[in-house]
Amino acid sequence: MPFDRGPIGAKLKYKRGNLHRLVKHVAEAGSTDGVTLRNIVDTLGPRSFGPMLLVPALAIVSPASAIPTVPTMLCIAIGLIAMQIVLKHDKVWLPEFLLRKRLSARRFDQSLRFLRKLAYWLDPFINERLTVLTDRPGNYPALLICCIMPLFMPLIELMPFVTSFVACALALFAAGLLFRDGVLMLAGYMVAATGAFFVYRISGEIFQWLFA
Repeated sequence: MPFDRGPIGAKLKYKRGNLHRLVKHVAEAGSTDGVTLRNIVDTLGPRSFGPMLLVPALAIVSPASAIPTVPTMLCIAIGLIAMQIVLKHDKVWLPEFLLRKRLSARRFDQSLRFLRKLAYWLDPFINERLTVLTDRPGNYPALLICCIMPLFMPLIELMPFVTSFVACALALFAAGLLFRDGVLMLAGYMVAATGAFFVYRISGEIFQWLFA
């Protein structure tokens, strides 16, 4: 059964343990050959916008992000899904080059172990609250950030420390939107602002070094 039939998760009634349930569904998408985004879309369901926004965001903070270009590819998927949520599409659409990207079984197992630990730690803190930030139109700023961040990810990927801020912010936004938790949304804004500050400082120092 698909994880979520609603367009983003607004119709998903909050229940403690939902993050564990999502990780369990993602695990079912894998095989001895690893996993592709197409496998995950087929497992979660083509209308599972909320879970499909969260899964790539969680993958960026997992060991899978150590593979070069993977954070950029996952950010592209996040940006496309966020844009489709804003435009109220009925089904998730991703280009073929993203759908066929494969994660090896070893990396997939490593990522799942990490995500299970993350779910164990985070699930007790997730709750339905401050939904004005998670429902339309209050969720538009977060969705727009999710749309814009992928444009800068190829450059940000060269700065691992900043990449961690981006990955964390995207994951918090996605989890907040899916589980209608406005506190997670606020945390996402704080992390995104901190990451933007570091990018500004680093960019300023590089500019001064180049033109000194």
